[in-house]
Amino acid sequence: MGYGEKVRKGELVAGIDIGSTAVRIAVGQFISDGKGVGELQIIGAVEAPSFGISKGVISSIEEAISSVSHSLEQIERLVGLPIEHVWVGVTGSNTISQESRGVISVAKIDGEISFQDVGRVIEAARMIAAPLNYEIMHVIPKSFIVDGHIGIKDPVGMTGMRLEVNTQIIHGLSSHVKNVQRTIYRTGLGIDDIVLSIIA
Repeated sequence: MGYGEKVRKGELVAGIDIGSTAVRIAVGQFISDGKGVGELQIIGAVEAPSFGISKGVISSIEEAISSVSHSLEQIERLVGLPIEHVWVGVTGSNTISQESRGVISVAKIDGEISFQDVGRVIEAARMIAAPLNYEIMHVIPKSFIVDGHIGIKDPVGMTGMRLEVNTQIIHGLSSHVKNVQRTIYRTGLGIDDIVLSIIA
């Protein structure tokens, strides 16, 4: 799903990366060309020293909140608009990767595979027990299988009775995710989503 499907014209989109040495915030604005095609244009970015973060892990909530607040004040002065919600990037040091497969029967009687079928099969792959103290952050489809035919990238519109997907699941350490959430919420920001930085 592209930015144009999730963001209204003119709406700000902000991303924040809370690193061990710096907190970085970038802000973009979705600009439409009037023909239904648009792009995200970066209108400002700041970087400020971070405190209370060691090797990507929050070691002091209060210091981390102060670092994020300082960066937030800088970016709001730069773009001249309030930032209300952000996409949050986290490092991979507290994540585990695991493969999973989902399998469903195609819903339509004529066997045409829809976007809803793709969503259901990805959700089926998500039904895997996370390791203890971890939670699912991402379910990344790698390839689809339609009635035994492997290596399909996009099955929507194809015909079949059985749809499968091979996925890579990224689990984040629950305590780390919650500490990041608490830090962001305490600055008064909302969270659009928490994203593994290398995927972002």
